[in-house]
Amino acid sequence: MAGIVEQLDASIASLFSGWNTYSTLIALGIAGFLGWVVFDIQDADIHPLLLARQAVASYVRQPGESAVFRSPETPHGYGLRTGLAVKPPGAPAYTAGRDGDLRDVWRRVTGEIPLEKGGTPGKTGSIQTVFGKEDLTEHNIADITREINVIGKHLKEHGAKRVAVYLPNSVEFLTTVFAASFYGFSPILIPYNQPHNTLVELLNQTGADSLVAAAGSLPLTDVSKGVPGLRQLIWTVEKTSRHMDWNEVPEGIGGKVDVTVWHELVQESKNASTELPTTAAGSKPANLVFLWQEKPGAPAEVVEFTQANIVAGIGALISALPSPQRMTPSDTFLAVETFTHSYALCLTLVALFSHATLVINSVAAPGVELDLATRNIAPTIIVASAETAAKLHSTTTSSITSSLKKLAHYLETRMLTAGRMPTDTLLTRLNAPKRAAIGTEPGKLRLLYVSERAGTNTPPLSSDDLSDLRIYTGARVVYALTAAKVAGAVAQTNIYDYRRGIGAQNKHSHFGLPLSCLEIKLVDTPSHKTTDDHSMGEIVVSGPSVAGGEVSLGVTGKFQNDHTLAYV
Repeated sequence: MAGIVEQLDASIASLFSGWNTYSTLIALGIAGFLGWVVFDIQDADIHPLLLARQAVASYVRQPGESAVFRSPETPHGYGLRTGLAVKPPGAPAYTAGRDGDLRDVWRRVTGEIPLEKGGTPGKTGSIQTVFGKEDLTEHNIADITREINVIGKHLKEHGAKRVAVYLPNSVEFLTTVFAASFYGFSPILIPYNQPHNTLVELLNQTGADSLVAAAGSLPLTDVSKGVPGLRQLIWTVEKTSRHMDWNEVPEGIGGKVDVTVWHELVQESKNASTELPTTAAGSKPANLVFLWQEKPGAPAEVVEFTQANIVAGIGALISALPSPQRMTPSDTFLAVETFTHSYALCLTLVALFSHATLVINSVAAPGVELDLATRNIAPTIIVASAETAAKLHSTTTSSITSSLKKLAHYLETRMLTAGRMPTDTLLTRLNAPKRAAIGTEPGKLRLLYVSERAGTNTPPLSSDDLSDLRIYTGARVVYALTAAKVAGAVAQTNIYDYRRGIGAQNKHSHFGLPLSCLEIKLVDTPSHKTTDDHSMGEIVVSGPSVAGGEVSLGVTGKFQNDHTLAYV
C-alpha cells in the first residue's frame, strides 16, 4: 500500500515539475470548455417536436382545396372555441361556463365576476392613463362605471342607434364601447386623424346618428351639413381646455345637432348609480362596427362584428398562450396600436378580463416610436403594429457598431437558435447585447405582440428580424396575421417558436397556427394549387370569430411542412 502511495506522489511531483504557463492556459481552456458544455446543454423552452407539426390537418380534403387546418386546442371532431367560459361566483371548476359578451368583461373588471383562480369577489382591475410626458393617472373603476351609465343613458334617451366613436386611445373610448353593450346601441369605431372630407364620408357610409369625438378634432359645421342623419354630438375635452365653452353651436346649424360635453354630463350626474343594468335572459348586445383602412384617408371596408364574434376572438387569444405565460394581475399591458384595430382591442379586453393593469396612451398608431410611447411607464406586455416593430428593429440594428456588441448579439442569437430564451448571466452583465430603451424599467417587458394586416402594405418581418427583436427587447415575440373580417387574429406564432431562417430574408415570417376559434383552408387559384405534397392557395377562414361565418382574405398563403401559415 505504501508503494502505491509513493508512486502516486512521484507521478504528481513529476507532473507539476514540468508545469508552466502553457500548461495553465491549456487547463483553463479545458475547464472553460467543460463549463460551457454543461451550461449549453439546458433543455429548450419547448420540445422541438411540438414545433415540427403545429396545426392539425383534416384527414380528407375537397377537390380544389387544401385540408382544413385547426389549432390542436380544438381538433377536428370538437367544437371551435366560442367565448369566455364565464362562470358565476362559486361555480365548480368543472362547469363549462357561458360564452358571455363585453358586459361580462366589464363585470370582471368591477369584481362582480371574480377571477377563476385565486380571485376575490369585489376585487377590481386597474386602469391608468398617460397624459403628456410625466402625468400618469389611475382611474377609479366605480367612477368609470358611473360614466358608463351616464353616457349610455344619455345616448339611449336621445334615440341613438349607431354611435360613431372618433377618439384616440382613451378611457372615454372604452367607456363608450362598454356603454354601447349595456344600453343597446352599436359603436362605430373610426380610426383617428382622418381628413375632414373622409370623416364625413365614413359617417355617411356607416349610417351614424350620433358621434363621440375629441373636442376640436373636426369642424362641426362641415360635419353637420355633410352628415344629414347626425343628431347627437358629445365632445370629450382635455382638462387643459375645459375653461372654453364647447356647448356653443355654430350659426346655421340651429337645433339640428344636439351638442353636449362629456365631463359636464358626468358632473351633472355625479350622484348617478354605479349599479350596472341587469342583463335580461337571452338578450344580445348590439354589434360593433370596425373600419378597415390601409392608412387614414384611404377607402374603408366596413365590418360589423357581433359580440359573439368578439368574445370568441378574446377567448382564443387567452387560451393561445400556455398557462405560465398568460396575462395575470401582476402584468402591465400597453397598446401601442389603435383600439380601432380588432386585434389591439381584443388584447386590451383580454387584459381587462385578466385583471392586468391597463395603461392607455393616446400616442398609439402604426409606426409610433416605442421608446417614446413607453418612456414613463414599465409595461410587461405590449401590442404594436408591424410598422412600429420594423422601425424599432431598424433603429436598434443601425446602432450596433462595436465588435463586442456584435459578439454578444451572436451569442444570444445562438441561444435562441437552440430553443432557449436568453437570460441574464455573468457573461451578459460583462458584455450585454444592445437593448432597446423600452419603459422605465428595461428588461421588464416579457411579451411583445406584433400584428400584420393582411392585404395592406405593411413592412415584412422575417424570422431573423423577430429573433433580433427578442434580443433587443428581452421579450418573447408573437407575430400575428390579422384580417378585416376576423375578430382578434387569424393565426399567431407559438410564443416559444424562436426558430430562424424560416423563409427568405426581406419577406414575412410565418404566422404560426390558427387560433382555436377558427379553421383555415386554402382554395386553388389559377397560379397556386394544392397538391399531395404542397398546400397553397387563397386563404379562407371560417369560425365563430369571423364576421358572417366565413371569409376569403384575398391573399395567397401556404401551410409549410411544420403546418404553420405563411404568405406564398
